[in-house]
Amino acid sequence: MAPVIAPFRAFRFDPAVTGPLDQVITPPYDVISPGEREQLARRSPYNMVHVILPRAEAGDTTPYSAAARVFSGWLADGALKQDTAPSWYLLRQDFTDPRGVRRVRHAFFARVKLPETGEKRILGHERTFDKPFEDRLQLIRAVEAVPGAVFVLYSDPDGKIQSVFDHCDRLPADAEFTTFEGTRQQLWRVPEQTLDVSALENQILYIADGHHRFRTACVYRDEMRAKTGLCDGRQPWDYTLMGFVAFEDPGLAVYPTHRLLPADYPLDPAAARNALEPWFSLEITNNGQIADLLDQVSGQGSFGLAWPDGSAWLLTFRGDRTALLGTGRHEAWRNLDVALLHAGILERLLGVSPDTPLRYEKDAGAALAEVSSGRASAAFLLRATPPAQIRACAEAGEPMPQKSTYFFPKLPSGAVILVLRQPYE
Repeated sequence: MAPVIAPFRAFRFDPAVTGPLDQVITPPYDVISPGEREQLARRSPYNMVHVILPRAEAGDTTPYSAAARVFSGWLADGALKQDTAPSWYLLRQDFTDPRGVRRVRHAFFARVKLPETGEKRILGHERTFDKPFEDRLQLIRAVEAVPGAVFVLYSDPDGKIQSVFDHCDRLPADAEFTTFEGTRQQLWRVPEQTLDVSALENQILYIADGHHRFRTACVYRDEMRAKTGLCDGRQPWDYTLMGFVAFEDPGLAVYPTHRLLPADYPLDPAAARNALEPWFSLEITNNGQIADLLDQVSGQGSFGLAWPDGSAWLLTFRGDRTALLGTGRHEAWRNLDVALLHAGILERLLGVSPDTPLRYEKDAGAALAEVSSGRASAAFLLRATPPAQIRACAEAGEPMPQKSTYFFPKLPSGAVILVLRQPYE
């Protein structure tokens, strides 16, 4: 069955009540550090962190009851107002990416019917974990709303949907704001007839970011059906909020997340070289050059390995992936560099246990600094995973290793909110 993608009447912040939207709209909860959370909370009583990262205060029984109290207060005092007619919401994001390149990315928000058991039209590529899932489930139970969208990818090879963005780029935006990581965001509300999503009817949608939010929405839907007996597929909880970005959008990019071994991990360079050289060509360089050298490599199968003494190796795979990784996983998984790193380099060749507490760092310079300072015993630098490989793993039903992809920027939380408390008109 094709995914049902529909316009909706979003709840949006009213700047006349809240003040500038820069002070209230944020990235998703899972990219906000504890320190950033406190800074954002001080910006405004209407900042989204009061709901998406709630803290219990006097009179609150749990953080989730605090979120419910705050959210209900925003609705009551008019800080959040519902639009009068079903609409599509178009987003333009202007940003400087982690490599210092200026980019523009476009998305649109819609409500999407959640899949029934056995339907395979919305596919993910990551495993979910019980702790963050349970946290998000308790939040949606409390606030009865979806404050942040699941980020999905779709195909638009003919530019049919992109042409709507070209038109909106020439019109004043309905809302403008800059989120704290520096992304300038513009939002247009457009009438139902403006956007034709019929091209998506026979497509599979691929979750780029928000796997826990998607799992939460599906479980909440099932809970509400059991609680109310309403299983007709037309209730508010049968839908969730999604933000759509085309694979072909020139602003779409996937960035790597690098790996750090703990400072006390006993990895010997000589033994590592003996283990790696039968499978990899090895070019010796230094920590100051390894990131640039890795950027210049074409194709897949190359890594940077940096050591505390300032030396570094550029590793390029020259073997057979099946011989190193075996046949227990799908070819789509074996083709991933991050799989080659974890299952091949770390576990098989270097003997690093899967339980070893690796640290993850998105910035190559920061990863190298951790090694140089002695706070890590080695850094493994990766290149980005191509979007086509994300699609291939999703279609194969092969979860990618943890933190295989880093999409930047995230879709904002609070730009449009899907409230689940009443039926749609």
